[in-house]
Amino acid sequence: MEDLNKNQIILLVLLISFVTSIATGIMTTALLQEAPIEVTRNINRIVEKTIETVTTPTNITTPGQKEVTTVVVKEEDLIMSSIDKNVKSIVRITEKDSVTGVVNFFGLGLVINKEGFIVADRKMMTVGNTYSVKMSDDTEFSLAPQNLDKQTNFAMFKVVKPEKSTYNFVSATLADNEPKLGQTLTSLSGETNNSVSVGRVVSLIMKESGTGTSTVRFLDAINTDITSGNLLVGSPAFNLSGDVVGIKLSSDLSKSFTPISVLRKELGVLMESPKTQ
Repeated sequence: MEDLNKNQIILLVLLISFVTSIATGIMTTALLQEAPIEVTRNINRIVEKTIETVTTPTNITTPGQKEVTTVVVKEEDLIMSSIDKNVKSIVRITEKDSVTGVVNFFGLGLVINKEGFIVADRKMMTVGNTYSVKMSDDTEFSLAPQNLDKQTNFAMFKVVKPEKSTYNFVSATLADNEPKLGQTLTSLSGETNNSVSVGRVVSLIMKESGTGTSTVRFLDAINTDITSGNLLVGSPAFNLSGDVVGIKLSSDLSKSFTPISVLRKELGVLMESPKTQ
């Protein structure tokens, strides 16, 4: 041993360790073969747990490296978010006959600004009848119809608030873009309680206006596969961002909505101040 240098001693130690390990493995295998099954099973479990612990990867973030987190958003979550965004903007309008005093459900309305202006379907409105509205929180107000002499698809009402009322109106968000084929839409309905319907855009009906080279194509109707029985006059349709893309009018087909672009064009006329005589 005294004649061996440092490197030779290290190699000798490694050789002895290697031979010892082989001998230990042979002896262990022989003992396991003779051991009861229960003992062998327990030893195997210990070995498996040890290997699992050692091989479990850990997330190591090096300095300057950005950690990327993937968030999966379900369509169901978007639908619920769309409903929550608009539920306070949906109101229910009733009409009281001036002769019989009978009160009938007129339709759903949509709050369009914080001043209490509400749009609804322009059905046959009888002069002398009175209108009222129930908000999402069951607060009730009288309504004053606006510009009934105008030739429009929509009707405009103004909430008549009591003098000391501090009620805050929540306006809906009107979509800037037209819906696309196959796009998911959500609609709210129900004469007394909110009823949710979900469907998709199945076709977009286009029309033309003008003549010759000045012809312009525009979206006239949004056809969906939403169950018609779940829709009422005035039912709005929202995209998954919670923006209103259309409103159900009495002139629409059973599963169709009038595009919100039609309402945008009529707002200027509907909100004109009455002319003084």
